[in-house]
Amino acid sequence: MDLESHEKAENKVLLLFFFNRVKIPVSNMQLTRIMLENRFMNYFLLQQSISEMQQDRLILTETKDNIDYYSISDEGLKMLDMFVNLVPLGIRKRLDENIETIRHAMRLEASVVAEYTLENEHEYQVKCRIVEDFNPLIDIRLSVGSRDDARSICKNWKAHAKEVYPEVIGVLLGKDKDNSGNEQSEQS
Repeated sequence: MDLESHEKAENKVLLLFFFNRVKIPVSNMQLTRIMLENRFMNYFLLQQSISEMQQDRLILTETKDNIDYYSISDEGLKMLDMFVNLVPLGIRKRLDENIETIRHAMRLEASVVAEYTLENEHEYQVKCRIVEDFNPLIDIRLSVGSRDDARSICKNWKAHAKEVYPEVIGVLLGKDKDNSGNEQSEQS
């Protein structure tokens, strides 16, 4: 096996190892970020490996909300069992040691979504969501007049969604936490 073929095989087995350990569907964006941040492989080799693994049915692809999520298939598990030793022990150990942190970050990342699109020359649509097990807990769509506003809303939603959600639910249920203070000021 030449060096290039060996590297391709190692990359594919590394991805199978990762999918098997993480045990949750992984988006292309998440996978790309993890592989590049950890310097496991470069972007082009990653995308080529994913494409070839899909064709060979080593990974499953599930599309939800226009996002592809990957997970290991039964064929991929068989391939991993046969070739797991292609992945260097140090990389396997590093992944095993950090998999809980990675999984937690991926779940949090997948659960808070904010994006914007240009609707027309002077209007952007902002979509802010919290998703749990692929079911939306809250889905807010806003129209704003500038890209800066859209970016700011997305940034702040990602930073504060877990705080905003209970506030919105409380207000909608009529359980305003300042009710006791408001009653006193109304009586004055």
